[in-house]
Order: sequence, then structure tokens, then C-alpha cells
Amino acid sequence: MRTGGYITALHEMRKIPSIAEIMEHAHFLSMARYRHHAQVSCLDHSLSTAVIAFKMARSVKADHLTAARAALLHDFYLYDWHTDSPGLHGFKHPRISLENAKQYFSLNKIEEDAIKRHMWPLTPVPPRYRESLIVCMADKIASWKDYALAIQGKTSHTGQICRETGSEPCFTLRNSPFLRL
Repeated sequence: MRTGGYITALHEMRKIPSIAEIMEHAHFLSMARYRHHAQVSCLDHSLSTAVIAFKMARSVKADHLTAARAALLHDFYLYDWHTDSPGLHGFKHPRISLENAKQYFSLNKIEEDAIKRHMWPLTPVPPRYRESLIVCMADKIASWKDYALAIQGKTSHTGQICRETGSEPCFTLRNSPFLRL
């Protein structure tokens, strides 16, 4: 995905109240603290997944708002799985993410399904709805992009203290490898 298309989609998504409520939530933004794939933060990965899901869903006339919301929350587990995982992270984090998401946001049944089943086929039960399948596929695409950045030697790590989280590394919307403002 070209950076320009990513930025355009991200700005469009931020104008939609049901999506903006997640993107602007303090707990969602706290995902900047957690490294996800290579040096890409969980926040950056979730934003990338959401943009891909939003565009894919819209292109096939699926519910692109539901797909984007679920994609934003699909990895809302709020810990560093490299150091603080409860074990078997790949299998357990979808349910943890769903529980966390339900604490802070009102979800519809499709969003719940997409969050819970986004790790298919690692987890045995496939997505039930097409928006869930779109989130599952968008997650795989975004994951490949995360590792492609690592192979290219690119990272979202700036070595600066993050104003939002007070921690280092600093992963934010401003220095996201996917979003250059």
C-alpha cells in the first residue's frame, strides 16, 4: 500500500465518530508502548491492519466501519507479548483482546467474532462473517508488512522519549513507519 493511500484512509477513518472513539482512546494509544512484530509497535500494526480492512471491506461492499473497528481492536491485549505473555500468546491473545475491548467499547457481534477469530488458521475456528475474514486477512497482510520493514532495516523506533506514554521506544502516529505526516 502506498503511503499516500494509507494517510488518506487514516484521515478518512478519523472523521468517522465510531472509529475515532477507538483511535483517540487512551488505552488504544497505550499500545504504542508495546513492540509487536520486529520493531513495529502494536499501535502501528493495528492502524495498518485497520486501514487495510477498511479499504478491503469497502471494495467488496462489506461493512467497512465494523471491519475497521474490529481491526483496530484485534490485538488490544495491552501487554508486551515478548516479555509479559501469559503463555501461548498466539492462541490466547484473541480472547484477551476481546475481553479488553468489551471493557471500553460497545461491540457488535461481527466485531466480537473478528477479534476472537483473527488468528485463524492458527486457532481452529474460522471467522463466521465476511468482515471477520477480511480482518483476518488484513492482519496477515499487515504482519507481512511489519516484517518487510524489519528486513529493509526500517523501524518506527526513534530513540526519543514518547510524550504520550513517557516511555522509550517511542511509537506514535507521528513517527509510524506507515504514516509520515
